[in-house]
Amino acid sequence: MAEHGLELVCFTVIVDDIVLPDGETVMEVLGGGGPQTLFGYQLATGQTAAVGLSAGVGPDMPERCKAWLRSIGCDVSGLILHDRPTPRAWQVFEEWGRRTQIWRGRDDPCDQLYDMLRPRYDTMPPAFQRRTANYHLGVHPLHPPRRLLTRLRAAAHAAGGVLSVEPYTAAETPATRSEAVELLSHCDVFSPNEAEAESIVGPADSPAELARRLLALSPAGGVDVVVVRCGSAGVLAARRATPGGGVSQQQLEGLAEAAEAVMVPAVADTAVVDVTGCGNAFCGGFLAALYRGATPAQRTSAPVAAAGAGGANSGGGGAGPAAGSTSEACPPAWLARSDLAGAAAWGCVSASFMAEARGVPLAPIPQLQDRAQERFAALRPRVHPVRLPRTSTSAGVHACCRTAAAAKPTYGIAGSAASMAAARKGQAGGRSVVAAAAAAIRGSRLRLGSASVAVARRQAHVALGGRVRVWGI
Repeated sequence: MAEHGLELVCFTVIVDDIVLPDGETVMEVLGGGGPQTLFGYQLATGQTAAVGLSAGVGPDMPERCKAWLRSIGCDVSGLILHDRPTPRAWQVFEEWGRRTQIWRGRDDPCDQLYDMLRPRYDTMPPAFQRRTANYHLGVHPLHPPRRLLTRLRAAAHAAGGVLSVEPYTAAETPATRSEAVELLSHCDVFSPNEAEAESIVGPADSPAELARRLLALSPAGGVDVVVVRCGSAGVLAARRATPGGGVSQQQLEGLAEAAEAVMVPAVADTAVVDVTGCGNAFCGGFLAALYRGATPAQRTSAPVAAAGAGGANSGGGGAGPAAGSTSEACPPAWLARSDLAGAAAWGCVSASFMAEARGVPLAPIPQLQDRAQERFAALRPRVHPVRLPRTSTSAGVHACCRTAAAAKPTYGIAGSAASMAAARKGQAGGRSVVAAAAAAIRGSRLRLGSASVAVARRQAHVALGGRVRVWGI
């Protein structure tokens, strides 16, 4: 498979052991983001793409997890063996939506764990490095791995593809303008959820405003496509008119007219079981349809983007950048003309199948194709264009960052100090880490699409020494 090059490489794997609200457990579920993104991509392509996963694993990596990866056509030669256990965590769910992650390794989290979770370019097999069209990576919004992003993007552009990035968490403190620009400088597609977007550019009245701010902050040669994921409300996808061109101070007021933007609702009547991994699956489906095209003939055949003879702008399957090259060159020409609305709709279809499973879907992807096509056919007519909000001055683009920074001590959470004290008291008294995490956020049911979520996460994280992460509050 890898001999002919890969169409997508994703990163990171965690084995999840799920605890449901009634105490039922579901063990050895593939998580970490990489497998879910690959599922979304392969669902959209009808499992006709060569894909790979690069991640650190231990000798205890469950065979059925590797078997699932192989079953979706994933090249597992990128699984890098370490002399410690595979990253593994409890995922504890509450009936009202919160998910708490507790690392299971005796010494986790630790540097050795993070070494396994952080991808490294040089440890990937040669085909993953130099013959891959597209990469998708989760990053921390305040600490993006610049060197890795630069090398992945250079390799993708040389092969006629793109680098897609999503945050794996909201920023714990509001991003500064320079931090936001740095994040948006080294990828082509950026897809945060509402909370993650707000933690980068500040609170906003609409996902369209979030998308506008992100595109306005993206410098020349930076992000060209932004997708703000809004949970059950769907997604807002936007693309600036001239990929690679950036937005000058004089162009800010015209950004609303210059950018293409669409709103895509969630798939109707989705039988939601677990929304974990839906954002990852969306990113995979979106990227697949963006790269290949959204029609059945395009999705299941060799991508149009790879039909050229090579080079960044032709979209050809080149041999990759020269050894040591970090030139990100120009984005491929297809990024400006691909079907944005159709791609966003396919992303939502992929997310809907992920939402209907506990963990990754176990049904063979070919058996899901008819249902997937039916969902896309029903969803596509519901996609509608939107106009991004206007702004009168460039100063307004970054005022959100200053406002967010000024509000940093509270974010509107009442009783946060008392909550922290309760968490520490609970831990000292011998209560479980899950109970302590609950104490850290008790008294405040927060809107999922709010920047306040990031603060509540940070409180639980600090109170419990970093062992626990909290979602869905």
